[in-house]
Amino acid sequence: MTDKLRLALVGVGRMGAFHARTLAPSPLIDVVAIADTNATAAAALAAELGAATFSNLDDLADAEDIDAWLISTPTTTHPDVVRAAFAAGVHILCEKPLALDPAESDALGTRAANLDLVLQVGFWRRFAPPWARAKELIDAGAIGRPLMVRLSQWDADPPPASFCDPVSSGGLAVDCGVHEFDLAEWFTGLPVTSVSARNLPLVDETLAEVGDVDNLIAVLDLQGGAVATVDLSRNCRYGDDVRTEVLGSEGALFVDLLPTGRTRLATAMRNEVVVGSETDDAFAAGVLAQAEAFARIVSGELLDYPGARASSHAVAVGIEVRRVAAEADNPPSTPV
Repeated sequence: MTDKLRLALVGVGRMGAFHARTLAPSPLIDVVAIADTNATAAAALAAELGAATFSNLDDLADAEDIDAWLISTPTTTHPDVVRAAFAAGVHILCEKPLALDPAESDALGTRAANLDLVLQVGFWRRFAPPWARAKELIDAGAIGRPLMVRLSQWDADPPPASFCDPVSSGGLAVDCGVHEFDLAEWFTGLPVTSVSARNLPLVDETLAEVGDVDNLIAVLDLQGGAVATVDLSRNCRYGDDVRTEVLGSEGALFVDLLPTGRTRLATAMRNEVVVGSETDDAFAAGVLAQAEAFARIVSGELLDYPGARASSHAVAVGIEVRRVAAEADNPPSTPV
């Protein structure tokens, strides 16, 4: 690898374009190629970045001087694109989730390890300053033993019903929930052992046509007795908002995304904003930090990162949440 990671971006939809523009100023990464079947969109973004363009994966795989692919194609295509990257012999940073089938995700992880390729999944919150600082404090014992985690992800408005279809994206419980389920296990270091969940009454009635919901709440039992609550919404209207609270035996941590990202530490001795946690745009900061960590890992630095197993765990929880919530919506009839 050269001094900069030579990165190809596969997929130039909303997230792909955001990745490309966010990574453009990085001293560790050079976006050298853009690949998408939409040649017009690929050419426009490539011209902006000074990158080469590719309309198919075969040509991209044959290209020289590319170290890694960043995959931001639709969720159902992730496994096939990852396998194409394996064939090209490049490292991979893939948008979450890696696959909608946990077993397929694990198989991809095993294949990457056998090929000695990095396969990192885009759980960007682990790298965003507010959550990264909170994790450091938890690991340092700043709030004692974690007992309860509250995790909220509220989006302003729902995407089209066709995207919300669980067959296409995993639905609300997977597409949105995997971030929160991953954080619950990452913060505590404990696996989810069981879940309970309820869907709330529909706001966007079109979602019923594809079998999804726009609001739900779940309770996750963690090994050892800790508990996480997760609430997801697609209709808060005021903006995309994410909040995380961790109650420990000796204090608490509070992470906010809006109006700006920050972490607050509260104990018997202090109640203060954590130095190094504040950022105007936690999303952009997390996307940049995860990609730069990926570049450092590819170069040989030993850093912790979310891989295939993290994705399969989070997706498995999401699938169970969706199943349990659907059963709660349709309880078995009781004979009179």
